[in-house]
Amino acid sequence: MKKREIGDARESELRGIEQPMSVKERELLRRGYALFEHFHEQLREEHEEMREARQMRALRQDERSRTSPTMSTLNSCVDNVVADQIDNMPQALMIPEREETMESAEEMTDVVGFVLYHAGWPGKYQRIMEDAVVTGTGVAQVFWDDDAEDGEGMASVLCWHPEDFYPDPMYEDIQDGRACFKATHTTVGWVEEHYPIAKGFVASDEYARRDEQAMMEVPGGDSKVTLIEFWYKRFDPVRRKNVVHMAQFAGGALLCSTETGFGFDMEEGEYAQGVYAHGMYPFVLYRYRDVWRRPFGSGLIHDYRQTQNAIDRYAKYIDDNARESSVQRHFIRRGSGVNADDVADLSRTVIEWDGSDIREVLQTVQTQPLNSQVYQMMQYMADAMKQDCGQNQFARGEGGLNVTAGTAINALQQAGSKIARWHTERFKDAFREMVEMIMWVLSEYMEPGRKLRIVGGGMRDRLIELIAAQQPADVIPRPAYTVRVQVQRSNPDEIAKDNEFLLQAVQICAQAGTPLPAGEVIRLMQGQRIKDSVLRAIENARGNEEDEKDDRAAAL
Repeated sequence: MKKREIGDARESELRGIEQPMSVKERELLRRGYALFEHFHEQLREEHEEMREARQMRALRQDERSRTSPTMSTLNSCVDNVVADQIDNMPQALMIPEREETMESAEEMTDVVGFVLYHAGWPGKYQRIMEDAVVTGTGVAQVFWDDDAEDGEGMASVLCWHPEDFYPDPMYEDIQDGRACFKATHTTVGWVEEHYPIAKGFVASDEYARRDEQAMMEVPGGDSKVTLIEFWYKRFDPVRRKNVVHMAQFAGGALLCSTETGFGFDMEEGEYAQGVYAHGMYPFVLYRYRDVWRRPFGSGLIHDYRQTQNAIDRYAKYIDDNARESSVQRHFIRRGSGVNADDVADLSRTVIEWDGSDIREVLQTVQTQPLNSQVYQMMQYMADAMKQDCGQNQFARGEGGLNVTAGTAINALQQAGSKIARWHTERFKDAFREMVEMIMWVLSEYMEPGRKLRIVGGGMRDRLIELIAAQQPADVIPRPAYTVRVQVQRSNPDEIAKDNEFLLQAVQICAQAGTPLPAGEVIRLMQGQRIKDSVLRAIENARGNEEDEKDDRAAAL
């Protein structure tokens, strides 16, 4: 989709003139701004909590001592929770519903892996997990990138920080909402350079003076503006389905609209059925914990913010006491004949004075040590936080807790991993939804007959022809009806268990007289497996052996 350019009109010539738009486009712009303002106000509290969580993540929380260092207990828990999810990073495995779709399912597994690899999914998944743990919500967007694959286009995934995402605050499920907005903080000059059709009509708006953008500096002569991407649905009563459209606007000017074709070089009616045939907003939310009747979730920092503040207060008490204990105070009676400057001068070892008992005129006082309960309480709250969030010392790979029995250590490790597994299951559901959306986009936008060269399982260099859209967009079959998404964790423990199962299967086959070929075993050890794939490999080996026997018999 290319932007439609206008003549090189100067801003001074257009300023004060209304942007040329149809009545429908003007109403779209008005409705978009009205909804965005409403969502912005209704989600203000959630976004403020996200910003506070980011501050705690950066060890710049409001309640901290000016002298003592901020304790990073909560921060280390966040790191470990994110690391758990990186170990459990899901992978998509397409399971055929029927035998005849087996080859197609294997190919689609490779294609989805190809899409995620070129989208830089491991790095983006890490950012999404950190957003989810810190702010409560990670946002992923599935889209068709026209510039990918040397201009041929390819499905891709983008992660977006939740502070700049505005779903409908009325619904937990964003797909039920009236709209979704993405906000980009930029400048008027940048917008007019990338959207020439709006040159001269973009002005700095009130959103540019709020939140993070208020602190943003811009080059001289330019001004700040918020670029808003507006995703909304239209209900088609004839086909009884939703049609999703997208529009962009900034500083009171319309930049583009898929519904009307404004700002695009495209044929009339190209997006009559919407941007995507699935009719959904192209966003998937990875929520750490659901919040009733709210689109955003809550994160680990929301749970333990008050505990971390208490730990910081106790650390301040200890630091203040240490500072006061390091200083001795001297009380000298006036007129006693003792020179106060001599007492304060620590380089003097002998001080003369006229009198008998120095204790009558001079007393030295030192601050008493802090009650040990303060330190114990700080340590207790830090340990309690680690235990409650599933990051006990054994789950973090630390020693301690005065536990030596192997069974007790294993129980503590399992207690920590239970919480990680629970969140992993939640994230797997979001990942499954995202993968199905990727297959929708591939099915709709891939040109018929296009092939991809992919090195698939077993390092086999194959040309894969995707099932591209052969019919109008509104009748494309839902991909999940033909392939089912199964997500398997790829952490080291699961891989070790899978390999152990595979080696046992190899030994059983060898003892039964039908050994598996070494190449097949290595191929199975490379990727994700299920029991069916191992059984299928055994059947193939048995079939090959029978074919060889038949060939030898025929030769004789």
